[in-house]
Amino acid sequence: MSSLAGTCKKLLSDLQTVKVANQTKQEISALQQRLREWTKHANARRALVEKVRIVEPSLLAREDIVQADCAVKGLAQQAKTLLLAGGNLQDLAVDNLWTRLIAAAESANDKVRSAARDQWRQFVESLGRVDTPTYLDEQMLRTPANEDLLRTYKEHYPKYSAIARTDLPASTSTPDELIRVVSTLQDVQQQLKGTAPEAVRLFLKAVESGGASMDLITPEVMQWLQANDEPSRFVVKSRTNVLWR
Repeated sequence: MSSLAGTCKKLLSDLQTVKVANQTKQEISALQQRLREWTKHANARRALVEKVRIVEPSLLAREDIVQADCAVKGLAQQAKTLLLAGGNLQDLAVDNLWTRLIAAAESANDKVRSAARDQWRQFVESLGRVDTPTYLDEQMLRTPANEDLLRTYKEHYPKYSAIARTDLPASTSTPDELIRVVSTLQDVQQQLKGTAPEAVRLFLKAVESGGASMDLITPEVMQWLQANDEPSRFVVKSRTNVLWR
């Protein structure tokens, strides 16, 4: 793509040295427009190649992408040959050569972009499931340890979300950054206690609702609280005034 841009720039420079006012100005304007159009696609391709090298360099050797690139190169060579032969921009309109060239370049870039996005999405998904803080908040048991872990999870999740939502990685370091943050989140999630005996779940749910009756404090509940919670955070209170005191 850069070769054709160089040819356009050379012709543009030559035209600017010519003193034929009206016709030359029109040709310069037309050539500048063609140069802008081609440079746009060339720059997009360079940026995509950088992304592909991050996610999977072998994508550029994929048959459909190679064929699309060959089509672009063939049309670009025709355009370059016409310009070098005389620099007549009108020749680029013959058989819609320029229109076909731009369309082919755009199509080739789209193929590369789509392949790179699919590869990146596969990489993100390969790291395993990462639940949202809201989901964990709804599923976990309400214990001090879990609350601390959830706060830690919430601190790291935004970074994961920002990277995982992107269509393509921002830089060469992005995949490693994602691996690290996913590992951190999964480690925290594994420490969260979301299961407990039914008696314990009933007790904790009652506490969250405003208070648990004494009959819910069974030996099984006490044993679980000793091992997994802080029993001292629970206190016994009377719900009503006792008149017989």
